[in-house]
Amino acid sequence: MLPIVIIINNYLHDVASAMLLASALVVWFAGRQVERGASPEAFLAAYPLLKRIAWASLTWIVVGGIPRTIFFSRYEWDPASTAGIVPALLVKHVLMVSAVAAGAALWVRMARSVRERAAADGAAS
Repeated sequence: MLPIVIIINNYLHDVASAMLLASALVVWFAGRQVERGASPEAFLAAYPLLKRIAWASLTWIVVGGIPRTIFFSRYEWDPASTAGIVPALLVKHVLMVSAVAAGAALWVRMARSVRERAAADGAAS
């Protein structure tokens, strides 16, 4: 049973990494549309949900990363080594770390932009 739980955890960990980046990209693209003159209502409606998705993803990345790290050699490294696909495993992990870093950086940037815009709109009122 443990191998199944670890494999599912690892898969969901990868999905969480992708979701963090995807939610950041959606917010970024929507924010750019607002900057270009699109109505901000859709952006403002979607932002809280996308923010919750990002926080849930980040939480799963941290929490799911614990067992993944503990069982890494047994369920990822050893099978990749035996199959001769260590370079593919390394590329996958570089891509996942890059996705998390890019997603986090984009979220920080967009959150700052939203706060600044809210402050400016509040000052203008």
